[in-house]
Amino acid sequence: MTKLNIRNCARCKRIFVPVSGEKICPDCRAADIELEERVKAYVRDHPGITVNQLIEGSGVPGKIVWRMIMQGQFENSSLRDAKYPCANCGKIITRGTYCVECADKLKTNAQKFAAAMNSKRKRAAEKESSGKTFSDSMYDAMDSARNR
Repeated sequence: MTKLNIRNCARCKRIFVPVSGEKICPDCRAADIELEERVKAYVRDHPGITVNQLIEGSGVPGKIVWRMIMQGQFENSSLRDAKYPCANCGKIITRGTYCVECADKLKTNAQKFAAAMNSKRKRAAEKESSGKTFSDSMYDAMDSARNR
């Protein structure tokens, strides 16, 4: 029996079948695309505006405008003040969630963690393949010491 993957839209709560992990239904996504197009047109028609002027003038919720900014959709535009703090250190950035330095640290730490986990798995597999636990080998060592 096939399990049907369905979920409730995070915005309107209607049931839908996500295609590739979406959290909102196609109708809400279409509405978002329409709002994004309105924002892009407003920036194009009003060069040199600030983020607050964009939000106020376009009538689009700030959450959508800031999401677009964080995705880098206005990097080469005349939009001013499209800067915000890094989620980790507070350094002012124009794209993404973390500054380059914090992103590099996060990547390095993730790689170290993965290496440590792989090493731990490898040791566990070697221990399991030997068939003996630590306590078994300890008893063997004690027995051999008694027999000397």
